[in-house]
Amino acid sequence: KTVLSMRESSLKAPSLSLSRKETAFTTELRTTIRNRRAVRSMRKPTTLTASSSKKKSDTSAFKTVASKTVSRWELFGIDDDANETSTSETAMKSSMRIADVLVRAFPERFPTKTAAKKAIRRGEVTVNEAKADVEFEVLKEWFESNEEGEEEGTTITIEIQARMNANFGAGDAASSSRLLSREDMPKEIREGDNATTVAYEDEECVIVRKSFGIPTLKTKMSGNAARSKNSNNDNNNNNNNSNSELEGWSLDRVLPYIAAPAVNVEGALHRPRPVHRLDSLTGGLVVCAKTRRALKVLSEAFRDRTARKRYRAVLIEYTNAHGGLGKRKINEKRGTITSNDMGPKRNQYAETEFTICDETGEDDENTVTKVLIDFHPKTGRTHQLRKHAEKELNMPILGDDRYGGKAHCDNAKNYRPKLHLFAAEITLPPEAVPWRNDAGGGGGGGEALNVRVSEPAFFRKSMDATDVWNASTFVATD
Repeated sequence: KTVLSMRESSLKAPSLSLSRKETAFTTELRTTIRNRRAVRSMRKPTTLTASSSKKKSDTSAFKTVASKTVSRWELFGIDDDANETSTSETAMKSSMRIADVLVRAFPERFPTKTAAKKAIRRGEVTVNEAKADVEFEVLKEWFESNEEGEEEGTTITIEIQARMNANFGAGDAASSSRLLSREDMPKEIREGDNATTVAYEDEECVIVRKSFGIPTLKTKMSGNAARSKNSNNDNNNNNNNSNSELEGWSLDRVLPYIAAPAVNVEGALHRPRPVHRLDSLTGGLVVCAKTRRALKVLSEAFRDRTARKRYRAVLIEYTNAHGGLGKRKINEKRGTITSNDMGPKRNQYAETEFTICDETGEDDENTVTKVLIDFHPKTGRTHQLRKHAEKELNMPILGDDRYGGKAHCDNAKNYRPKLHLFAAEITLPPEAVPWRNDAGGGGGGGEALNVRVSEPAFFRKSMDATDVWNASTFVATD
């Protein structure tokens, strides 16, 4: 009896496993058949209904920008007239993923399969008026005769749609120049000398003046850790209030409140996106894109270092040898700083040009000298300017509580001024703003875009003040 029961159990298990395989195969086969029939009848396949329904609310924001009728010969290498079959690998395939089809049919628009997949996920691709997803396949059978011998269509139509309007809100609200009220922003970054404002704007990009104390993008440091780190206040204005109202705010979040959305522009993004970053402690100009084209060419300009930036800063020189870092290492009014100790492994090259604009407090009674300086970074390493100011010039930035030696950092933490580092000017090459010139398409014609703003008023107050630092705190006491 025991042997018999073991035989019965061993026979039941395979039959159960086989049944599951058969069920799965049958389900897949039925789905494939439904998909084929739906495309043949030019109806939306049931497998694509879900992805299509997500776009119903904002179809008015899209417009067809490219359309092409693709034949069987173009995809599978089969000559319809001669009815000859190619021996290539493509001709041997029975199906082709829609991403591969897009790369072959629209090479200028989709140079890579990754670019094609991104457009598919955005819901911009239709095949015979049906929304496609990345798993969608074009089958060779679609171009062949059906069971009754009737001739099916030998071509399929692929349309590419592009978002033309930003999607800040519902309906036709995108036509509004401002969709969100500035009154909902924290007062510290809405009004006064530290307000986030628009310095330049056109249909495809916007350059904004970022406030001190907020990150460019929302990060893990945007919470309590960042709040405690960024709590430096302007000592020149005797502002001792906490900036806890800035918790959770970043430039990326502020942009819809101050920048006009893209309207009737191909490839419009849902909202403007920064293409580079500034430290949360640093204020100044940040370039943001409104369209996918702008995002691509602007990002390439910063990656290739063809975008030029100028920072203005206030440095501290400790003329008293007993406190701080001591006297400056370079006495020239202008020059170039280089180092090879940047990056996580301290092995990356960094280069910065500098120009000294003004100096105060050079008499013998003062223990510190304040220097107004312009930095022109040629590379973009993390904290590059702050490190170069400390190590190469021996003059740390006023308000820097991380670089500058123990005495300087202790005073920065005690007096809590804002970091005196500001991105004051940006110059973008013509190929980074093709929509502004007649050449278009990134051809390199036209003029460069230069945007500059004045540094905050507290920079000059710090330069003129005699008590910005308590000089006695820099003298070592034995």
